[in-house]
Amino acid sequence: MDLLSDIEKQLKQTSAQGFLIALSGGLDSTVLLSLFAKLRQKLAHLPHLSLRAIHIHHGLSQNADNWAKHCQDLCVQFQIPLIIERVQVDKTNGIEAGAREARYQAIKKHLQTQEMLVTAHHLNDQTETFFLALKRGSGLQGLGAMQQQSVLFGMPILRPLLDFTRPQLEDYAQKEKLNWITDESNEDNRYDRNFLRNEILPELRERWAHFDLAVQRSAQHCFEQQQLINDLLSEIFAQHCQIKNQFKLLQFRQYSPAKQTALLRMWLAENQLEMPSKRQLTQLINDVIFAKEDANPQFQIVNKVIRRYQDCLYLTKPFSDLTKCTLKLEQNTLSLPDDLGNLTVQENEHNLIFYWQDYSVTLEKTDLPISIRFGYSGKVKHHPKRPREDIKKIWQSLDIPPWQRNRIPLIFYGDELKSAVGFFCVFKSNEK
Repeated sequence: MDLLSDIEKQLKQTSAQGFLIALSGGLDSTVLLSLFAKLRQKLAHLPHLSLRAIHIHHGLSQNADNWAKHCQDLCVQFQIPLIIERVQVDKTNGIEAGAREARYQAIKKHLQTQEMLVTAHHLNDQTETFFLALKRGSGLQGLGAMQQQSVLFGMPILRPLLDFTRPQLEDYAQKEKLNWITDESNEDNRYDRNFLRNEILPELRERWAHFDLAVQRSAQHCFEQQQLINDLLSEIFAQHCQIKNQFKLLQFRQYSPAKQTALLRMWLAENQLEMPSKRQLTQLINDVIFAKEDANPQFQIVNKVIRRYQDCLYLTKPFSDLTKCTLKLEQNTLSLPDDLGNLTVQENEHNLIFYWQDYSVTLEKTDLPISIRFGYSGKVKHHPKRPREDIKKIWQSLDIPPWQRNRIPLIFYGDELKSAVGFFCVFKSNEK
């Protein structure tokens, strides 16, 4: 099988107007860069073959600066524009997971409309991915491993080398006299992927020469079976998931356990999340979905949190505790914490108008100091003809989930609560 002609066929099956090549500087991505440079020359008549490359500088190795320089030199050689993006790796869930998350989030910032990300994953990588999914106890979705074309983190991805082995890429690199870097961490068998690559899979390949091809076939069978399940459940899934990050639990208890887990996997896949293990899914069902009605359960999965409120699951990011946060309003624009955006204020002859996101509230002017808080407990008169009520009941009457209640800016004049921006104002009470 010819590398160049095979990739050419794949490119003609995409609708992308350009390709962003993920370039680490290692053997695989260097071969990929070379092949695309050749294809650009061969297919000069195709206007959509515009190329760029991106190198993610993780800063995890003392050689990271040299790798970035190597990639820069490569791209000068092939006359392909290069983006170098430095990232901070969150090691909370392990270096491998953190680096992967940081890498794809950085790439997403640069991927243009009608552009496709191209990665250098090959047949050997596919086997490793399958085994890692097997180790996690993944279902069909996880065991389906990687496809030549898919969507990840909301980005269209092309993996044109999936049918080729690493030895084939090495042969190409030697014939083309390519130079590449070697990441010293690839020899560290503390990492699961390296342990498989260096210790386990060589033994299997020595015994069974076509082992990688067999794994690829199994992965494809799993993928196709998952697609069939998705097709059969599509109408039911649509009833549960009308908003991407929400999953309605109506009639969910009536389903068999297999149907419950299948629908949850479809929802997680819809939101581009890695598939949890069977044990984790069971924990999600028992501890969150079937928790007591008055509970506010939650379940963390990678960098997201699944929460339940009023017979619905919500997928959110982890939130900081803002209940003790107090901000003084001393200028017309105030930056709010935890990605809540800005609060701005405009004034006219008699009033102050506060704006936050798509909400606004108009209050009378005051000489008292103005502050913004997020936590409040106690009774509030939020309607002129109703008595004071506990603020918890007000939030409930407004259908505000518990985790959002402490993320809505509360405006205080001195120590007096005046408004929850966009939701209610506080009226003076005659109660003693």
